[in-house]
Amino acid sequence: MWWLESTVAGALGAMITERLIRLFYRTVRKQSPDSVFDPDSARFAWADFLLWAVVGGIGLGTAKVATNRIVAVGWRMATHTEPPKGDDE
Repeated sequence: MWWLESTVAGALGAMITERLIRLFYRTVRKQSPDSVFDPDSARFAWADFLLWAVVGGIGLGTAKVATNRIVAVGWRMATHTEPPKGDDE
């Protein structure tokens, strides 16, 4: 059950984060974010790609930590026990 809850929360967190990063890109650059990730686009530039790769990595990393914390709190509230430890702990 823990695996299912954490997987669903992680997937939802990643989808929300992706949309937020794309919204942020549109706000900053006033153009579609698809061109920066498409090497065949005339507007593709390595500098933009690297910048947004870093921003995306930070955003997704933050989302993973946030969703893991939220899921752990939900688990504690529902079961009154600590969440199971993963293999990496």
